[in-house]
Amino acid sequence: MSKTVLKIDVKALNAEFAELDFQDRIKRLYDYFPVNEVLFTSSFGTKSVVMLTLVSRANAAQKVHILNTGYHFPETLAYKDTLAEITGLEIVEILPDPARHQQTLESEMWENQPSRCCHYNKVMPLKAVKEEHTVWMSGVHSYQTMNRAAMEIFEEVDGLIHFHPLIDITEGEFLYLLEKDKLPRHPLEALGYGSIGCHHCTRPGQGRAGRWAGKDKDECGLHVS
Repeated sequence: MSKTVLKIDVKALNAEFAELDFQDRIKRLYDYFPVNEVLFTSSFGTKSVVMLTLVSRANAAQKVHILNTGYHFPETLAYKDTLAEITGLEIVEILPDPARHQQTLESEMWENQPSRCCHYNKVMPLKAVKEEHTVWMSGVHSYQTMNRAAMEIFEEVDGLIHFHPLIDITEGEFLYLLEKDKLPRHPLEALGYGSIGCHHCTRPGQGRAGRWAGKDKDECGLHVS
């Protein structure tokens, strides 16, 4: 795939997009980049439905990629199918290297080397896909982790433009958009799961407290520069 070759002024883009609402930020992105150069990823977790809905309204041709680690909750996969039907977005699965994945399974790597497990099943598979795109769009929120609190709407990392249109959304604004459009919630949210990843490393808990519980870890590594 041919990628757009141009000088991106990230500072100027941040100033411009800061004045727009969340929906218009996503719409405006396609004034700068063709849809085939935009990589959009979603975990189909508790915070995903608002972003997916906004993207579907901005550009129905945008594909959404999900990292299929092989360790998703069945409820997450069912929720993915529900949201695909509601939004009409085409879903593309990104799979880990089979040998690496098998290694994580046989050694139960998530128990003693969770960061390595994430690296094999998430970071490495996504890296190859990122290299085919100009922009990576994701729905991270600044209040979720310390790392995300420092993010801006646009960032450039290793030649790839990172686009975070919801980075400055508040929890109140998120809930308002969720309720306004009566969007379906992840089925595990009703059981106390505030954030949902792979089933081995996810427990009920407020916010991201249930992710990698008992371990010094609150990010899988995808959004850590």
